[in-house]
Amino acid sequence: MRRAVEWFVGAAPSVPSTLAEALGLAEDAPELDRLRQAAPQQLARTERLHAAAQRAFEQRTREDVCRSLELAVRSALREPQAPAADDRLTVEADAAAHRLATDAALAGGRGLNTGLAFGVLLSPVVLVVVLALGRTLPRLFGSPIGCPEQLSLLYALVCFSGGAMGAVLSVVIRLRDSYQLLQRGPGGSPTPDIPTDPVHLAQTMRQEGWYRVVVGWFLATSLFLLINGGILTLLTPPAAPDGLCGPAPLPLAAHQSLIKAWFFWGSVGFLAGLNERWAYGLLRRSNDHPRATTPSA
Repeated sequence: MRRAVEWFVGAAPSVPSTLAEALGLAEDAPELDRLRQAAPQQLARTERLHAAAQRAFEQRTREDVCRSLELAVRSALREPQAPAADDRLTVEADAAAHRLATDAALAGGRGLNTGLAFGVLLSPVVLVVVLALGRTLPRLFGSPIGCPEQLSLLYALVCFSGGAMGAVLSVVIRLRDSYQLLQRGPGGSPTPDIPTDPVHLAQTMRQEGWYRVVVGWFLATSLFLLINGGILTLLTPPAAPDGLCGPAPLPLAAHQSLIKAWFFWGSVGFLAGLNERWAYGLLRRSNDHPRATTPSA
């Protein structure tokens, strides 16, 4: 159970310790002072990386990076004036910085995937709730919805679900770029020594994941209301077939018209969630034609 929790939210906070404490030395120990004088920049960088490693997302990364840095410092303490000591500290510090950057990217990607999965699982629940409310609330006011209204509600839900699918695909397509951005420092510099707190980063990306799905919902629903209400005339929905609510069975052409309408609204929702610029552009254009009308589906 503990490992499952750590997989989602990261390793539990640990009691921080300085590099000197991990080595069993005092901060002003003579051997550390000699190493500070011989390689001040390398040792300071190693201490920063050691402190950052204790906040890594994965417990294994914390242990491995701290152990490697401590072994490198122990080796340098034996011969602080030797050039090999500086090289050993530099090599281990570079490896630790790369390992911590990879850990931060893993935390961000895992948080994003978790947030998207939550949004995907939440979508069917929201659809069922909206459908139940759409059919129940009008009856409470003594005006149950008829066949055309039920069809419009189903179209709205198809558009709604398409928006969630488009939002998820949009994030998945740009996930590779997200990994690259997570490994950049301020100003676009390559892998910094001290990356963003990976646990906090994972939490932020989880929120970003389900937030993207919610944005897809609202964009798709907004376009459905504008198009079906006749405010946005750039897209014309397929007309409802004649005799839809009659007692006679529908002919083949009517069934094809219904299927076409389902694909139309699903595509509108999908594109709204996939490409926010396209959706925002349509919403802005709808403000330029406030009086335009078109028959609704």
